[in-house]
Amino acid sequence: MAAALVGVCASPAIGQSVKVGAKEIDFHGSLQQGFNVSDENNFLTMDTTKGSGAMTDAAFNATTNLTQKLRVGGQLYVRNIGELGNGHLEVDWAFADYKFTDAFGVRGGKMKTILGLYTDTQDMEFLYTWALLPQSMYPLDLRSVTIAHLGGDVYGNVKLAKAGMLQYTGYYGVLQDDNQGGYRYGIQDAGINFRSKVRSEGGGFDARWMAPVNGLVAGYSFNQTRLDADLVYKPAGAPVGVNFVANTYPWRRQSVYGDYQVSRVHFSSEYRRELRDSVVTPALFPRSAVYSTSWFAAGSYRAGKHLELGSYYSHYVYNNAVAASAANNHIYDKVVTARVDVTSFWHVKVEGHFVDGTGNPTFTHGFYRRSNPGGFKPTTNMLVIRTGVNF
Repeated sequence: MAAALVGVCASPAIGQSVKVGAKEIDFHGSLQQGFNVSDENNFLTMDTTKGSGAMTDAAFNATTNLTQKLRVGGQLYVRNIGELGNGHLEVDWAFADYKFTDAFGVRGGKMKTILGLYTDTQDMEFLYTWALLPQSMYPLDLRSVTIAHLGGDVYGNVKLAKAGMLQYTGYYGVLQDDNQGGYRYGIQDAGINFRSKVRSEGGGFDARWMAPVNGLVAGYSFNQTRLDADLVYKPAGAPVGVNFVANTYPWRRQSVYGDYQVSRVHFSSEYRRELRDSVVTPALFPRSAVYSTSWFAAGSYRAGKHLELGSYYSHYVYNNAVAASAANNHIYDKVVTARVDVTSFWHVKVEGHFVDGTGNPTFTHGFYRRSNPGGFKPTTNMLVIRTGVNF
């Protein structure tokens, strides 16, 4: 977990533990329920223009130390957010972790992918001020294919004397596919269907500096994968489809980020650059090399034991080679949030989104053709209410 998140929430997970023989097993879980209403476009495959409560997700995990240096654990996750997830129970992550020293350890299994500030902790909604993380780079509809990889990690913490500490992670593995995931829905809405599972693998690293200034973290993440998909293109009205293979390599993402928390105030920001270079065989579509950029800046203030106030600006441009001003090439989101910690394990978040643009309808970030059959409006004002319990 990103060390910058320690202490973010004034009411952390309570947790439970039981003893099995001589081993103590720690249990944690969370359940979230949301309600969204928007004035124009429908969001995240929900009917938000009429108001929708189809936003439910839950997680349950268990971890234990088998020896002083060997730790194992896993998490089950389920969600039903519009058409996303459809209640399908999945293993979110499951690992074995052997820590030789503080400076070097190894993990294997289905591991959380560390990319930027929040990718590896996006399953822990109760940690954040926000009902929705900045969707420019942490879109909820792409969560299932970004949170984990099946493979191995090396990691460690290197002390830098008076210069603080360096926390590093390197990884390689296979990325999971998701039949109920947003990236599939966006492609299917363009008349393209999948003939088999998507094959994707790759790796990367994350290095973050824990500064000698209390509460300050800065870091850099690099991730590069290859994605191969067997597809069929069948436009509306066509009697038959045309089979083709799409190879995307490299799919490269780089992030720089910073996080600072002191007393009641918390600031964070991240900038990400992404390249997707795709070749289609046979050449049904031309080669496509798309550079996308995204960034956000966020700040929050703990006004009291039970109340936290915050705001962020999230900026996403799908293709930097064309005009960013086009509504189908950007999403600019201004957000204000109030979080109420009702008890130590129950919170309520009320969040307003003022969105300009809808992004690319094929590589989606929340806005789908299937749930907006009349086309997209250029702006969306949306209210998100999300409540959750955790233990």
